[in-house]
Amino acid sequence: MSYVIKRGWAFYWGTSEWSAQDIIEACEIADRLGLVRPAFDQPQYHILERSSVELEYEILYKKYGYGLTTWSPLAFGILTGKYSKGIPEGSRLSMSSYMNYVADGFEVKVAKADKLTAIAKEIGCTLAQLAIACNRPQKVIKTPDRLGDYLVALRNDFILQHSVCRRGLNLSSQLNAYESETRVLLKLAATGRVVNILLRFGRVVESYMEVMELEKTAEVTQWREQLSSERQERVLRFQQIISDEQRLLEAMGDDTQQMELLTLLKHDMTMYHSILAPEELDVMSDVYDEVVRHSEFVLVGKPPSWFLSPHDLLCENGSYYLDAVRVSKCTTGEVLQTGSGDPTSWEEEEEACLRQATVWADLNHPHVAKMLGACHIGKEPFVVHEPAEPLVSNRASAQSWEPLLGWALGLQYLHERELGYKNFDDSRLLARHHVTASGVLSGLGLVPVKRQTSASLRRGVSNTFSMVALAAEDGNDDENQHELHTPTWSVPSDIFAFGLAIYNTRQWVSIASISSSDNKAPVDLSVSLNPEDDPAEEHEAYKPPDNIDDFIVPKMNVKVVKAMPHLQQKYKETPGTNGTMLQHVIGRLAGLRAQLQSRENIKEATTVMEGFVGVLDMLYDQLRRRDLGKEQSSSSVVASFCASRAAAQKVAIFHHEIDRLLTLADLRDVSASAPTHVALADIHEGSSESIDIACDTQDAILDTRDIHDWQLKWSKARREQLRSFQTCLKDTEELKRQLSDPKTRLEAQMLLQFELHKRRSSYPNSVLKAMSLALSVLDTVGGSSEVVPSWFIPPYEVVLGKHIAQGGFGDVYYGKWFDTEVVVKILKSQASATSSSKGGSPPTSCSGSNEEDAMELFRREADHWFMLNHQNVVHLYGACHVGTPFFVCEPAKSTSLNSHVKELACARPGYNYEEKGGDPADIMRCLVLAGIGLKYLHERGIVHCDLKGNNFMVGTDGKTIKLGDFGMSVLKRSGKGRHTAHAIAGAVPWKAPEYLKGDDPTVMSDVYGFGMCILELISGTFPWAGLPEAAVKFHVTKRKALPPRSKKLNDLQWNLIQHMCCYEPSERISLDAVVDMLHTFRFE
Repeated sequence: MSYVIKRGWAFYWGTSEWSAQDIIEACEIADRLGLVRPAFDQPQYHILERSSVELEYEILYKKYGYGLTTWSPLAFGILTGKYSKGIPEGSRLSMSSYMNYVADGFEVKVAKADKLTAIAKEIGCTLAQLAIACNRPQKVIKTPDRLGDYLVALRNDFILQHSVCRRGLNLSSQLNAYESETRVLLKLAATGRVVNILLRFGRVVESYMEVMELEKTAEVTQWREQLSSERQERVLRFQQIISDEQRLLEAMGDDTQQMELLTLLKHDMTMYHSILAPEELDVMSDVYDEVVRHSEFVLVGKPPSWFLSPHDLLCENGSYYLDAVRVSKCTTGEVLQTGSGDPTSWEEEEEACLRQATVWADLNHPHVAKMLGACHIGKEPFVVHEPAEPLVSNRASAQSWEPLLGWALGLQYLHERELGYKNFDDSRLLARHHVTASGVLSGLGLVPVKRQTSASLRRGVSNTFSMVALAAEDGNDDENQHELHTPTWSVPSDIFAFGLAIYNTRQWVSIASISSSDNKAPVDLSVSLNPEDDPAEEHEAYKPPDNIDDFIVPKMNVKVVKAMPHLQQKYKETPGTNGTMLQHVIGRLAGLRAQLQSRENIKEATTVMEGFVGVLDMLYDQLRRRDLGKEQSSSSVVASFCASRAAAQKVAIFHHEIDRLLTLADLRDVSASAPTHVALADIHEGSSESIDIACDTQDAILDTRDIHDWQLKWSKARREQLRSFQTCLKDTEELKRQLSDPKTRLEAQMLLQFELHKRRSSYPNSVLKAMSLALSVLDTVGGSSEVVPSWFIPPYEVVLGKHIAQGGFGDVYYGKWFDTEVVVKILKSQASATSSSKGGSPPTSCSGSNEEDAMELFRREADHWFMLNHQNVVHLYGACHVGTPFFVCEPAKSTSLNSHVKELACARPGYNYEEKGGDPADIMRCLVLAGIGLKYLHERGIVHCDLKGNNFMVGTDGKTIKLGDFGMSVLKRSGKGRHTAHAIAGAVPWKAPEYLKGDDPTVMSDVYGFGMCILELISGTFPWAGLPEAAVKFHVTKRKALPPRSKKLNDLQWNLIQHMCCYEPSERISLDAVVDMLHTFRFE
């Protein structure tokens, strides 16, 4: 057995029903010969057979820490009472092979069981429940390290006595990963996580008893002392392992396990330092040092911010859960697979996961699956992302065209970031929802277009392992940025692979049916391979106008003949070079319109004409759109030049659409002045007065290739922009004069940094060098410029749409970012917010300082919000903290929970909302999801401080509840302006007493506010409805009162609200308990 264990084929070996003396002899022989001694025995143990476990083995527990794997707690069924009247036919004991185990003294055991039945009836349980309960409290029945034994027993007893709570207090699922871990030192590395779970669970049990108005038993009041005792015993056990060098070496494992152990130890000590006892920290540090001494591995820095412990991910019934929310998991080993099939080392797999996770974590787009974390250690490194699966695995959506736009937008975003796929196949195409099949791209397998020389893991004599350096983004050293490798991918190859992947997913069902070996009727390919065809002949055929001028432009609601003059007039309002670019678009559209006057000799005439109308629609949108950059009316010349890049790219899109129509119609561009064409990439810094031509003009002919001649004019106009920009940047004295205002200078520095490092492929090297020079000059004026935050979005990349709402601190709009629907939240300056609010205090001399404090708080808020990845929290795509601050977040249905519950009830056939109110099942489901989102924030140290019913939004799927609007409350918590903000913040009925009195909000303030939200949703009315805010403040802060109880609240619900909304924050129950009870009461 020792040989088997040392080879890694087993972890332990044990005995089965040996006597204590035999076990002692075996352990002594093993110690004398340097072998692995037995670790446990498997005895029969129940209320009728206790001597070995409780008496004989006591010396083994003390001397060797011997373990037990007891069996037959019901004595082969005797303790169920079914044998009291004899042995039923077909039972186990009717077979001689089983009867041999109990033949000795069978009748005596049955007689004892009959006597115990009477005792069980007396205390109100079954004989089997009594037998199990008698086993549980025994001190000798314990887990190997005993941690959590007492609370598990306490939980089981509580559920036994109060079956109404059987769906809650689920401790086992949280401890499953820990309990199933067989490597003893990895269990030590999970100490902080498990202790945190147990401490929180103990408080939840106490909260249940308070809300249910149960008297706390002695067992309940002792749980803290018992847990402390378990922790102390556990420390002693690990100290024994450390003192036994051979045992310690065996427990360390191989190189992979040692690196995993070091990482998890460091992670646990960092994450849970505040709750670990000094002796626990000491023993963990000692193990860490011993592993380093034997392995010579050294971890430099702490694990990356995205790091997950393998125990953080729960697996239930084949599904994965993180923070109580379902997620998707993918392994990163495939990025190392090669055609040769050569095995990869653990170092290569670890490095691959680190690099993949670092690239993926920095991506932030609605159509790129959001990475939630990763684990780069262990035998199978993995990444966790939002729930999304390959579309080909979802037959219901495999033929849907819904995801196509999402995939295309996601791929466009990746190309903007100079990223592409090493191998683009169907597995990169994911669907977010089964119902809507929202298309998202996987972040696995991405590689940069341009990258610095990639340094592999440097493992020298000391095997120093720097996770910080390896996981860091590429530096901002402009000189090093030009030392590039040959690109490992190209945009055309990505697009080609994307097309093939689309073809594979679109035709999957059809091809599968065609190739089926079943004897079915042959498939008509003309139908199978054209999913857009409508075979329904009975529908009335669409009859388009014969003349292009008679088509209606939908968004303008006029015919083409009237739309064209209007657009020609509208573009003239666009100043500068961008207006010149749009003039060329109008000219090309006029030329195309002239050719479409007659349908003769035009291929696909109807399709082309409809496409032409679509381009007019797009142009009309462009001319009337409200770019956020324009809305902010920045006076900075730098901001204007930076915005011109995005504007020029938008103009190019129109030209490409016109190209597509000309190609489809087999027409040439009559607006072209010369038969030449040029590629977009051919704007070189080496040519100051002319543009390089991509092909010899003498070889060009007047055919459909001439449609690309627009690029000559576009490139010339863009070059003029860049030349002016470069001149402006080189005139450093004038630049410093124009940017003398600190706020404007900060905006210019941030935009230049963004364009230089995030959009550098759009500029020639000469302009990039001018940007770097300008930044250096500006740094000497106002200090070094900050690094561009990963969440930064420049205002000119955001387009405002319909206004949604307005508040004292900002405005909310629908908008678009990268052609994707978003919500934009624009914050007003503190002075504007104060002056526009009712009852606000007048501005003070500190208003400038307050605004600086507010902007610093805004940045911290963006840092925190951007790191949040939870389906019950509104997702932040990005923000801008210079100029006029704004947030860009996912679209969600801006409605109150009450309105959502009403909508669900009215949609249910036969349900009378006016009579019954909201459906209790809908109400409790919404509250559980809302509580999970709030709990997620609190676990990350974030206080919302502005909870009310309409701050919980509904996701685009119509089901998911999302907590939002904490971004808009930034200014309410800004330093010296806090008390003023209290007066104007509103939502007083939901505010905790300490917050109304001017104290800083805490997580317990949120618990109070959430209690008011529960009252609001169940009762259907606002807390303190009908009372003015001054009266509410008086009742809450002076009289320490709660709103009147609604008749719709049952006793449990009202008790829950009372304990959530105690006047003293220290007396309120935890949010863990609230969420658990909401889940429990949901089924009652």
